[in-house]
Amino acid sequence: MNINKTHSQLPAILRWMMQLLYWLLAAIVLFLVFSNKQNDLGIRLMVVAVLTTMSFLLTQLINRYFIPKFFFEGRLFLFFYQLLFTFVASIWFNSIFIMLILLYMANNTLDGGLPNKTDLILLLSGSYIIILFATIVHFVQESYRRTMERDRISNLKTETELKLKDARLQLLQGQLHPHFLFNMLNNLYGLWIEKSNTTPEVILKLSSLLDYMLYRCDKEKVPLNEEISFMKNYIDLELLRHDNRLQLETDMPTQDETLLIPPLILFSFVENAFKHGVNKTSGDSLISIHLKMHDKQLQFKIENTYDKTAQNDKNNGIGLKNVKERLQLIYPEKQNVIINQNNGIFKVELNIELKQ
Repeated sequence: MNINKTHSQLPAILRWMMQLLYWLLAAIVLFLVFSNKQNDLGIRLMVVAVLTTMSFLLTQLINRYFIPKFFFEGRLFLFFYQLLFTFVASIWFNSIFIMLILLYMANNTLDGGLPNKTDLILLLSGSYIIILFATIVHFVQESYRRTMERDRISNLKTETELKLKDARLQLLQGQLHPHFLFNMLNNLYGLWIEKSNTTPEVILKLSSLLDYMLYRCDKEKVPLNEEISFMKNYIDLELLRHDNRLQLETDMPTQDETLLIPPLILFSFVENAFKHGVNKTSGDSLISIHLKMHDKQLQFKIENTYDKTAQNDKNNGIGLKNVKERLQLIYPEKQNVIINQNNGIFKVELNIELKQ
């Protein structure tokens, strides 16, 4: 026999054994407590057997059908209506069976008297008390089981959603590495074509930036100061390949060491300003970057000029789309991004509530 199958059957077998024991005890209680000892022994046994059987069937009907199909589904009117109808019908059936037993036994030799009306009412009352007790126990057990199952499904759903969220964040963050590397290699190639003397310095700074991205950005959060330093190094690298046509304004002071932020969240906006601003502008250009904290509220503002004639597509690549998705996943209710594009100025205002 399959061992796993045997183990899976044990709870069901145990439940049926407990039910059998309960109804055997119920029959004994009906026989010893609710039946008159002065009545004929045969009649007592037969009446108790009939009432116990009918009580068992009625209990199964209530527990297996009425409660799950109507009560737990919120159909209370149908539940109580059918319960009342079943109660009346069971009294009618019990009375008929008991009368048939009494008529049959009345024609035979009796070792005692026949039960009277009071005896029969007492027996019926006892049987319904047993039904009520069995129903209450089942209801409590089933309610507890459903609550536990509901909690299990809720926890499983939450766990699955968190795993999906983490997987999506890792995918979005992973997209930034090749995206950044592709852009920087393009810049490096441009410098090599121009035979620029700054190429070795660019390679050195690029190596430092890649070290941060590959070995620090695999964390969920990094210190805000490290992200600020990374952005400053990137800006220094970009300045190596731009002349005085670029007017740059930066204000990103050092912050509390306990403040953490998802890696590359702010950097994506900085990279976007250079890539779609000054790098595509033939004349003078402006980039303005400001960062400050106010009551755990990070306020980041960046503006850049762009060539209105050259930029026909408002979609600035995967960078901004990526960062907005990450912000929504990480700070669904604690962030706000406002992007405006007007009169040759591309402006981003970001507010995030950070925790220490």
